[in-house]
Amino acid sequence: MSPVALEPVLSQVVRAREVLAAAFTNDPLMLWLFPEPVGRADAVAAWLGVFVEGFAASAVVDTVLDDDGHIAGVALWRLGATEVQFPAAPTVGGLLVALVGPEAAVQFGGGLGAFAANKPSPPYHYLQFLAVHPAHQGRGLGRQLVQHGQQRAAAAGVGVYLESTNLRNLAFYHSLGLQPAGEFTLQPSGPVAYRLWWQPS
Repeated sequence: MSPVALEPVLSQVVRAREVLAAAFTNDPLMLWLFPEPVGRADAVAAWLGVFVEGFAASAVVDTVLDDDGHIAGVALWRLGATEVQFPAAPTVGGLLVALVGPEAAVQFGGGLGAFAANKPSPPYHYLQFLAVHPAHQGRGLGRQLVQHGQQRAAAAGVGVYLESTNLRNLAFYHSLGLQPAGEFTLQPSGPVAYRLWWQPS
């Protein structure tokens, strides 16, 4: 089944958040932000949920469905100069403060700022999050989502850019033609973010 854009219906937004949380709970980025195992899954779901809401309302959330018609994989895309309109409350930063406390949130906020500081020059399509629910991994759903985005970028005449903080994902992205574009480390003591770029031929 080809990926389709998520319609910002509450039940779909909730399911997309669940898929992201299930896939990212043990990602190095989330382990850095939420190191305590107790409550981490809930914290990840809450924080990533703000991104799902913002992207569903003002950018692009592509989805693939399982055999029962439920969302099994999601990709959050920002196309070109699109500005994501995040919810007025909770904000991304405000929720982080609530989850980890003000002092840690300030430190993490500085570290997360490295993502913006290391973006390439536009134009390009940016894949912020890609997730396939663990129960459906290994079936090519993530590949479908990325290829769908690559086709859209090629039609627009632009490249695709993303970062991954999970070293194990690099071979997957390389198999889709994305090339290394450098790396940076999130401070303090955060994971390495690997920059990847794909240019349509």
